[in-house]
Amino acid sequence: MAMKRSVDSKGIPATFLKISVLLCLVFAVILCGKFTDFMKGTGFVFVFLGGFFLTLISFSVKDAAFAFRQTMGISNSYEAHHKTAYFWEVAARNFWMTGVLGSVISFVIALGSSEGGIFGIASRMSASYISAVYGMALAVICAVPAFKTSGLLETQSREERENIFEEKTGPNIPFFKLDTVIGYVLFIITLGWAILSPLLGEAFEGPIKPQDLFLYWPSLLVVLGGTIAIALFVGNSAASRSITLGFALTGLLAIIMGLVQAMMGFSSKTIQDVASAITFILSSCVITLLGMMLVGNPLVDRAVKSDRIQTTQILNRIAWLLFPFMTLILLFLTFVMVVTPIQKG
Repeated sequence: MAMKRSVDSKGIPATFLKISVLLCLVFAVILCGKFTDFMKGTGFVFVFLGGFFLTLISFSVKDAAFAFRQTMGISNSYEAHHKTAYFWEVAARNFWMTGVLGSVISFVIALGSSEGGIFGIASRMSASYISAVYGMALAVICAVPAFKTSGLLETQSREERENIFEEKTGPNIPFFKLDTVIGYVLFIITLGWAILSPLLGEAFEGPIKPQDLFLYWPSLLVVLGGTIAIALFVGNSAASRSITLGFALTGLLAIIMGLVQAMMGFSSKTIQDVASAITFILSSCVITLLGMMLVGNPLVDRAVKSDRIQTTQILNRIAWLLFPFMTLILLFLTFVMVVTPIQKG
């Protein structure tokens, strides 16, 4: 199939104009002085770099440059439009999940510090949601070109679409390409900086310790062990497409188990049981998010790119959309449990 390419001379100036308008709106929000509590530089750096490095795991720098050029107004084949739309969808997904992960990390660290008493802890836990706000904002920005490019797919001729769907088997894409390895390394470094920099030199007191939340063996057993079991039962043919959903399902199971344990702790008025339940819930959220971001999602992306078509991924989309949102709700429930005193009878 001959590839059509033409540069829209009005596309690039129009795109820069839209970006300029967006930046003006952002600066206007900053200068109005009403949202100063949302200006956290370190949180934004983690979300932006983390989301970018996650995208680098699934797409090379060359792929990213191609998607940017395509968005600027270069008209191409159905396959090119599809590739560009999927790139922006992946970028939106990664920013959204990184933002929620940043909120969980900030929440966990705030929970382990007793500085300022209960009011200081509550204030820091409330501020942990800012990273999720950054992630959602960046996800919305990436969703705009994704929607735009997806709309262009509808304008392609039926012949072009049929040709793409007839070519169901694409090239065998090696998983550990140089860009993929660099993406993993840079993301792990960014994650380590976000976790270790607040922990070093801090003395955490109380029944909940942040270091336990990032490596809690009961959570690892339920979430990681359960996902491996699901992958083994599914088999090699669909394992790459089921791991993201497997992490989400086992993470949900772990969360329900933790909530039951927390309610029993409140019923028995045992602070240690409630603290153990909170540790189990938050650790399960961290392990599930990292499993989806570092293992499940890249495998799905690789499968989609190999097939050169966007096969049915409804359940995976639901998983990476709803599980982070559910995690934010759990942070709020944990906040309520922490600030609610247990009256001993």
